[in-house]
Amino acid sequence: MEIKFEQDFLHYLKAGASLIQIISYETQRIHGVVNKTADELGRSWFSWNRIEGIKKWENGEFVEDEADCSREASSVLEQFEQEYFENSLLILEDFHPDLTENQPHIIRRLRNIALRKYTDRAIILAQPVSHLPVELEKEVQLMEMPLPTVDELKVVLASVCRRFDLEDSQYEQTLPVLEAALGLTIMEAELAFAKAIVENGRLTESEIPLIVAEKEQVIRKSGYLEYHHPQENLEDVGGLDKLKEWLNRRSNAFSESAREYGLEQPRGILLLGVPGTGKSLAAKAASNAWQFPLLRLDMGKIYGGIVGQSEQNIRGALGIAETLAPCILWIDEIEKGLSGIQSSGATDGGTTSRVLGTFLTWMQEKNKPVFVLATANDISQLPPELLRKGRVDEIFFVDLPDCQARQEILGIHLRRRQREFSEPDLARIAQAAKGYTGAELEEAVKEALFRAFDEGRQINAEDVIAAIKDSYPLSKTMQEVIEATRKWAKNRAVQASSQEPEAFDDKPKEPKTPRLRQEAANPFI
Repeated sequence: MEIKFEQDFLHYLKAGASLIQIISYETQRIHGVVNKTADELGRSWFSWNRIEGIKKWENGEFVEDEADCSREASSVLEQFEQEYFENSLLILEDFHPDLTENQPHIIRRLRNIALRKYTDRAIILAQPVSHLPVELEKEVQLMEMPLPTVDELKVVLASVCRRFDLEDSQYEQTLPVLEAALGLTIMEAELAFAKAIVENGRLTESEIPLIVAEKEQVIRKSGYLEYHHPQENLEDVGGLDKLKEWLNRRSNAFSESAREYGLEQPRGILLLGVPGTGKSLAAKAASNAWQFPLLRLDMGKIYGGIVGQSEQNIRGALGIAETLAPCILWIDEIEKGLSGIQSSGATDGGTTSRVLGTFLTWMQEKNKPVFVLATANDISQLPPELLRKGRVDEIFFVDLPDCQARQEILGIHLRRRQREFSEPDLARIAQAAKGYTGAELEEAVKEALFRAFDEGRQINAEDVIAAIKDSYPLSKTMQEVIEATRKWAKNRAVQASSQEPEAFDDKPKEPKTPRLRQEAANPFI
């Protein structure tokens, strides 16, 4: 990725681009790319910011510039067109505050520079956020610098170890240590490595949890990604045997031997079904079973109030996921983040449509091992583009657990609480809990424990059955929705369980429509 970025930057300059905008927080890496490119082109290069003015890179360090240039933005652009800057590159750091409608003369001067088509000089706008006025959109080439690779992190690690005077026996430049810092910027990686050294006096594979903890904090600051440490295994998922078999079969599909065999990397799956049936639990269990990092993407936090911010957020989140690859990108209740897609053009200026388009294009074209695991409760709100083959490997329908699955789920929740029931007792409870979801069964076990504790005795099967009878399952309030979803999924999705779904006993009675007090007094209603 870094090599391609450098090649594209070089090609832009050779093609005669006068204005290039590089989006990155990492000024040192931008300086490194510019220095390498300037050497290849035989040019000198300068850096400007509004505090230090112009500095020239010469003999491996910055020196004071001979030109008489103030620290004002308009002055440095005027200076750039003089003979002193022939055959050179000029980096303008954090120049975006001057690219506003309040500075029309600066925008006009940049346009003039672009229209003169200089072949011996170029301006690089280095800034952490993407911002361009409309007038410059066609003149400026936009480039986003990718996050550091393993090779670059190796350089950072060596630099930090030298700074702390570590001996060779006190640090390890192994792949696991370096991969633990993937997804961080250079400055963030330096701090993570240094913090681990300060705490333990060394930097080995034993310090990986400290590096990962620092990375979690950085990822969390993005606001739309969460780093999870699931404890659940596939054995903790009751039922769903076909889904678990599918996940187990692909546990080694990301290995190099799978590539040599001719297998493609799994792209992802979509889990549709009733709330509380174990879709989110399956995502956590898959992460633990594959030993992949689990990143949860909150689609609701992607959307921003500034024009273009939402698209930039989704690109940033997907970029972090690719940097952490191989990983699982978990999108819980994806339909909520894409609600209103049909009316997006009229209600939000098309933002939701553009975010969806960016996400779908990435899913189709991605070549990094990022496995997308999306869950959804309401199929009616899902865009049809997301459901077609090629974007995901499979669509699984997660139905209500059958009797055998309910028995497994009850056993799992009881074992978590150091309790054990006999098979006949579990069978009786499972029979009484027909139509209950896994989440509702867990709540019944919790309620039974409270009852037994309040009475000062151990829990028994009757406690759980009583808790079940006192609750009202979701399957009764959503019976029509579940039946409609079953009908839709019959020929469009793969059943997550090999068992046939249980039929409902009867149709729910239509509740009487409630009326307001003022409606009752209206003789025409």
